[in-house]
Amino acid sequence: MRRIMSAAGAALGGLALVTAGQGVAGAATAGSTAATAVPGCVQAQETAMGTVWVDVTNNCATRQRVQVAYTDRVDPTCYTIQPGQTVTSRLGFQFGHFKGLSGC
Repeated sequence: MRRIMSAAGAALGGLALVTAGQGVAGAATAGSTAATAVPGCVQAQETAMGTVWVDVTNNCATRQRVQVAYTDRVDPTCYTIQPGQTVTSRLGFQFGHFKGLSGC
């Protein structure tokens, strides 16, 4: 029993460190608006069914590079989306909701 509790404590501690680090990165990325603004022709749609994912569609005439921010972290992937293309951001163990898009 002691080994199980010790392993669980170590796992939760590691998760807290990872989440805290991503929260700092998310604040820096999502808080930037000047150079990293995403045009309005890029649309995002959140779906929540046990896990949360965001479909991002590029309705612009040019290629767009975006990053998806959630309330509890930022997807580290920089998505390159061609005109008319849709990509999906889906993170495991996602408890937050879609917060916004930023350029990358």
